[in-house]
Amino acid sequence: MSYKHNNLLAMRENYWNDIDSSHVIAEKQFFCNTLNEYGIFENATLEDAKYFFFTLPSIIIVKGYALGFMHKTVQTMIDQHILSHVEQLKTRQLFKIQFRQ
Repeated sequence: MSYKHNNLLAMRENYWNDIDSSHVIAEKQFFCNTLNEYGIFENATLEDAKYFFFTLPSIIIVKGYALGFMHKTVQTMIDQHILSHVEQLKTRQLFKIQFRQ
């Protein structure tokens, strides 16, 4: 694993393990709602949202940290990610983490 990969993985894990920040809790619910809206999962759980979060390309993670995952720009990127990977997401396939998209 590269240095860059390790840092991004740590960012993902730190974010997901944050159970105290109200904005992080709201964003996790946003992920659940988005997965429900696209029909990826029916009644998406936090485990479904965690799976989805860890499939996101690094550019979305970095921008999400900077702007917030519910920011319109980041939402658009999330929507594109979902539309490009509907079947893989529905079947919970493993994704190779992308550093550029």
